[in-house]
Amino acid sequence: MVGIPEKAYQRVMRKLKILYCHPAIFALTIALILATVAVVGGCGKKGPPEPPTGSRPPRIKDLGYGVSQNTLTLSWNIPQPDEKAQLPIAGFRIYRAQQSVSERECANCPILFKEIGDVPVRDTGPGQTGQTPIKFTDTIESGYRYFYKVHGYSGDGILSRSSNVIEFNFIR
Repeated sequence: MVGIPEKAYQRVMRKLKILYCHPAIFALTIALILATVAVVGGCGKKGPPEPPTGSRPPRIKDLGYGVSQNTLTLSWNIPQPDEKAQLPIAGFRIYRAQQSVSERECANCPILFKEIGDVPVRDTGPGQTGQTPIKFTDTIESGYRYFYKVHGYSGDGILSRSSNVIEFNFIR
């Protein structure tokens, strides 16, 4: 062989012979190579799968709140589909996260929301405009930092993108 020392060539050929003689070793080698390529070659944003843009209900953009005594009232309007491909809203899922005010805030930590309510919409057709705002009440306790968000969902259960997040400390 030109350019390759004879001993190195023979060593490589012996190793290749072992791979071809032992199918289990050959299969394991191929599996390791494919796994390495998949891990190194992976791309894209990591996260839960999402349907293509436009095939979900519109996002709630005007989530607001009010507090009276120990009762929180969330309110928002039913958003209208702004594209033909957007799905009409059949209802809303309300999510809450709470942390003790004594806990130190962590800017990079994920907020762990739990679903606390479901509000169905009576009319899911094109006549949703002009309805009064949707309201949802929740009892809150003093000494906690609260986070709320709302997702609309279609008749098939497909969620909209998250609404704006409401965040506040409740201390009496």
